[in-house]
Amino acid sequence: MMKQGKITILGCGGSGGVPLAGNKWLDCDPDEPKNRRLRSSISIQYDNKTLQIDTGPDFRQQVNQYGIKDIEAVIYTHSHADHINGIDELRYLNAFERDTMPIYATQDTMDELTRRFDYMFRESSDGLYKQVVQPHIITADMFDRLIQIQNCPITMTVQDHGRMTSIGFKIGNVGYSTDVSALSETALATLSGVETWIVDCGQYGSDFVYAHPNLYVVMEWNKRVGAKRVILTHLTPRADYAQLCADLPERVEPAYDGMELQFTYETDIKFS
Repeated sequence: MMKQGKITILGCGGSGGVPLAGNKWLDCDPDEPKNRRLRSSISIQYDNKTLQIDTGPDFRQQVNQYGIKDIEAVIYTHSHADHINGIDELRYLNAFERDTMPIYATQDTMDELTRRFDYMFRESSDGLYKQVVQPHIITADMFDRLIQIQNCPITMTVQDHGRMTSIGFKIGNVGYSTDVSALSETALATLSGVETWIVDCGQYGSDFVYAHPNLYVVMEWNKRVGAKRVILTHLTPRADYAQLCADLPERVEPAYDGMELQFTYETDIKFS
């Protein structure tokens, strides 16, 4: 049986958002609302539930702005500040709903979360504050195959991101690959066949590729992935929305905060 869910792009900005601190817009027109970008994050709505990917510094604003009141769990792509620094807001999301919030991450990312936000993983010594999050480690055997996280069918894959790795996703017929500099043959095969691909293009307008790709690299990847619709995310102040719309190839478009995408997924799946 096929069901339909929804992905909301809560933020499509780079690590500094748009505008940068100090009200720096650079090449972006401040009068274009779609140039106002919070840090990159998505919510997956399925079967009246929400699975959250990352909790960046703008997380409180994002959930309030887009009416997200309850989250089943959070998956962290990696440990960079623009993807984890809003974890503290989970205290208020789950305050009246459950004892702890399940969070999923690789061991390296979980270790960093525990080091930086140790108070979230334990009850305070005076008993005043409860433990907020319950860690679940994403292990190697969970990648590149369809699994369930909080009853949401999802496939995860490993991505290079400069000197570290991050996690990419296939959610039904939609792919999500933020903070990626290189994709292995395995990752490309996992993403292959998605109809829509939300993908990092943080080096748009530059020939430099290190922790993020430029448009040329994205288009080369998509020769293998084969997405009919490519949506660019993790956009910096170099990337003006209207200019992108005018310049991008057919079937490629810029993301914007609040963008909603429908996805289809199968419910009658036997998981190993």
